[in-house]
Amino acid sequence: MQTQEPFYSARRLFPRGLEQPQGSLRFGADALLLAAFAARGVEGMNEARRKQLTAAELGCGCGAALLALALRCETVTGLGLEREAPLVQAATANALRLGLADRLHFAQADLADRALLAALPDLPGVNGCKAGSLDLVLANPPYGVEGRPSQSHMRERALRGTQGAHVAENRTQVLTVFCRAAAGLLRHQGYFFCIYDALALPHLSSALDASGFGLRGLLPVRTYASRPALRVLVLARKNAAHQCAIEAPLTLHVGKPRGGKKGTAQTESGQTATAQADTAQTTTVSPRWSAQALRFCPWLG
Repeated sequence: MQTQEPFYSARRLFPRGLEQPQGSLRFGADALLLAAFAARGVEGMNEARRKQLTAAELGCGCGAALLALALRCETVTGLGLEREAPLVQAATANALRLGLADRLHFAQADLADRALLAALPDLPGVNGCKAGSLDLVLANPPYGVEGRPSQSHMRERALRGTQGAHVAENRTQVLTVFCRAAAGLLRHQGYFFCIYDALALPHLSSALDASGFGLRGLLPVRTYASRPALRVLVLARKNAAHQCAIEAPLTLHVGKPRGGKKGTAQTESGQTATAQADTAQTTTVSPRWSAQALRFCPWLG
């Protein structure tokens, strides 16, 4: 058996080298942007509030977003919830490799099972991990976009959630599950950080409103300055009024797009890919990250 790589080396390389099981959807820039958005929110809290924070990530996959948040914010402990057992195992291994196993735990869970979420167990090293008491929740729900079905069951569910449903119906079902789960886990006025398809923002807004969230912040994300937003980073708070501050867009790449989609590296889900994945698929000309994007999310570089 090979000796485990020291965690300080793994942290230096992060997010490269994360374990991702075969047949799963490879994480991309969306997970890292979500983590950076949540970290910025944590760092903006007063010192007393951020001294000890408990977080959860819904549909955490291999753990990339929650791991990134914990690496940047040392006061965060948390729990990643994922329905696919191989991904739970990979996330647990990734936390161990990064030296975060004492602060982060991962468990298999169906987010639609409200009774299960209401009975979360006490976890060593995770302070106050009880339904209705968490400080923040992260989520990158399936976007439910149209496309050729994947031969991998795990990848298909990560891309589109419910199989065989109409796109709009699918989005509504998935977002309802995610928003209700977040509301059930969070304390009063707790923070919900989410990234989603910009074109489907009305669906997300409706699901947030129905689950008792007030929309508080919106950061559009675009690939190039000449293009409309592709994603939105959203901050909502439980049991709060709508009072949404819309920020200037975050532009990921410099220069101009070449020939439509050429020059943009993408994952299967249409997410802009990062340099983190050893197997990332790239086009002939790789785009350059903007200084703005790298300041916001250094893991992109």
